[in-house]
Order: sequence, then C-alpha cells, then structure tokens
Amino acid sequence: MFKKKILVPTNFSELSEIAFKQSLLFSHNIGFEVVLLHVVPDLKDKDLDIDLVQNAIIKMIDKYRSLTTTKTIYRIEEGKVLQKILEVEEEIQPSYIFLGTDLSMKLISSKTLKLIDEAKCPIVIFGRNYNRTGCQNIVLPLDLTKETKQKVKITLDIAKLYNSNVHIISAANFEDEIERDKLKNQILSVQAIFENEGINCFTKLIKTKDDIEVMANAINDYADDVQADLIVIMTRQETKLQQFFVGSMATKLIKKSKVPVLCVSPKK
Repeated sequence: MFKKKILVPTNFSELSEIAFKQSLLFSHNIGFEVVLLHVVPDLKDKDLDIDLVQNAIIKMIDKYRSLTTTKTIYRIEEGKVLQKILEVEEEIQPSYIFLGTDLSMKLISSKTLKLIDEAKCPIVIFGRNYNRTGCQNIVLPLDLTKETKQKVKITLDIAKLYNSNVHIISAANFEDEIERDKLKNQILSVQAIFENEGINCFTKLIKTKDDIEVMANAINDYADDVQADLIVIMTRQETKLQQFFVGSMATKLIKKSKVPVLCVSPKK
C-alpha cells in the first residue's frame, strides 16, 4: 500500500534539484511528505565530510521553504546508490519517486533504467531543465494492453488534482482494421472515464511507420505541439510489437521528451 510520500534521490545536480522543487510543488496540493535521500559509498571514508553533505541538503531544503508548507525530511544513507534507493522505497513505500537524471548523454544510465524497471511505485523522470508549475496538459499514449487501466487511474488522479486537459493519443500504422477499430473503441471508453469525472479530454490517432523510434518521436512531437507538462507511459508492452520494455520505446520516449515522463510499471 503506497503512502503519502514522495522519495527524491539527490546527488546535488541541477536536475535532482529540479526534481526536488517539483516534488514540493506537487506535494503542496495534496499534503504529501517529501523524503530527500542522498547516498554515500562509505560513511567511514576519511575523505567524506558528512557535515558538508548535511549542510548542502539543508541549504537545498531552505532554498525552497517559502514555496510550500510541505513536510520535508532528509536521509543520508550508506551503500550502493541504486540498491539503497530501492531499499528506502521498500521501507517507506512512497506513492512516487521523483528522479532528476541527465539525459544529454547518448545512452540513459543503466542505473536509471534499472531503477525504473525495479521500483514498485511510479517514477517521474526529469531529464531536462523544467521550471513550469502546475500540470495543464497530460499526454496519455494508449494501446490495447491490459495494463491500460493502471495508467488511466494514475493519470485521472493527477488530472483531478490540477484540473488538467488529458490528450489520449495512439501512434501506429493502423493498417490492421480490426486492431484499429478496437483501439478507437478503447480510446472512446477511456475518454468517457475522464469526461465523466469532468476532465477535458482530447483524442488523436497518429499514423506512423511500424517502427518504435518513429512512434516515440510522433508522441514526443505531439507533446511539444500541445505544450504538455507530463507524459504518462507504461514501462513494458506498450505496443503490439511487445517491445515496450525499458531499453526500447520507453527509453526513446524518456530520452527525447522535453517534459517530465511518469513511468508506471505494470502490476503483476
């Protein structure tokens, strides 16, 4: 059972600070607690100035204290970064992890991909400089996989919180008429869920080549066109190609997105 907490790992980079700031703004609306986590390899390392680390964390918290009344606590843990993040997640059971990670490199860090794949809660990835507040437009790519309802539920919760517009889209070649009609019906069904809750909803089918990178580019281009504030994706099996595992289309969407990407792992 997820608790009303957001876990924010920090290595004091600009992107991790953006993730922390956004976690505070998000939490302010719903009364979540933010847990700021920094991991050091060895607390007994003679070259480690633990007071310096602690002061840097406190300075970051104080910098944004005026933005919100959100309760913020911090933890300094010892160990391997990925393993420790997953251990703390298991312990505190946050509703979200907000993660700032550098996507300017050719490949996304294997640690980032492993965290996305293994974390039990949704992860919001901040891979670019992002300083907007609120969440006016959410892009929700859909397909025919059974995990769609998980993604819809999370998107609905956020859309209600911010009174967002939700853009339901699908990118494919649509040559198979039976699959195309099934997808259209599913989009209409999901659209009805949002509209019944008073959420503005837009739909669009984007015809592309049957190619993961082309489809991912089409989704990100659409997100740019509508000035999206968030893209919500599943981390596995998002397309009929059955290759939506972290490392294929998910990686391409995250890598090229100019806005935060909320990654939802299918529940077993």
